[in-house]
Amino acid sequence: MLDFDNIDNWAPKLTAALRPHVPNSVEQKLVESEQEYEYNEDAQDMLFELTDRDAVIDTIVAWLRSRKIAGYHGSRLTDAEVYSIQVNGLIPLEPETRRDRFTRALSPHPRWPDVAPQLDAVIQAYGQGSISGNREGQVHLTLSRAGLTQGFNHYLIYGSEFDQHVAQELLGTEGMELLAIYGEPRVFKVAVPGDLALDAANRHFTVDDFRDRGEIPNLVSEFLKSWVCRLVDPSFQSQTLKVDCGMVFRQTIPATLITGFDTLSEAYNRNAPSTNDT
Repeated sequence: MLDFDNIDNWAPKLTAALRPHVPNSVEQKLVESEQEYEYNEDAQDMLFELTDRDAVIDTIVAWLRSRKIAGYHGSRLTDAEVYSIQVNGLIPLEPETRRDRFTRALSPHPRWPDVAPQLDAVIQAYGQGSISGNREGQVHLTLSRAGLTQGFNHYLIYGSEFDQHVAQELLGTEGMELLAIYGEPRVFKVAVPGDLALDAANRHFTVDDFRDRGEIPNLVSEFLKSWVCRLVDPSFQSQTLKVDCGMVFRQTIPATLITGFDTLSEAYNRNAPSTNDT
């Protein structure tokens, strides 16, 4: 399985796959020109100047399709919710099924009896996207565990984006504070077949759409950019990028694809400050 954050493991494998299109002489030229690179994209641009751009991209597409790719799902969950995922998998959001969860999490607030009658309408509004982005019928994974835990860790502090929207609408910041003490911060690791991962990361335009437009598809771009950075700097670690590359699924991710989960430290508990708390 390819774990994006573990570049020490996957970079040599990608080098071998690209060798027909990126010979040693090209690698040497990229290394020799290191001082010319102001941004990561500069090394990638030079790579394309020295090689067949389409062949490089298409090789990475095929390489990713033939493997499993690690995806991460993070949220605040109770032990019972963790058990449900272990048995049933990660199920697409069904807003109406969240009602009891909101009641358990938010009912300690003294104003709960006043706002409780609004709960169903708020759940419906946010679930269907009439107020914010539509989350109904979706399961979200992300490519980088470091991104999830260090870059956009508000999911681990407050729970799912849907939960955050509903709690904020009903009880403002005090609703968010109640979410932050309900459940524990959990991160699930999923082994996603490469073809499914590519489709889920390119849900608005397909991989073929990107290729027809001469663009680099999602996932391909992240692996390629990090691989080039490693070529010119052997100490480079992809986890330092904390990339936010999402994969959206509209079907249940079966429990058989889940390889495990972690319960994270107290740093994510009781309103610890987020690095991207939006």
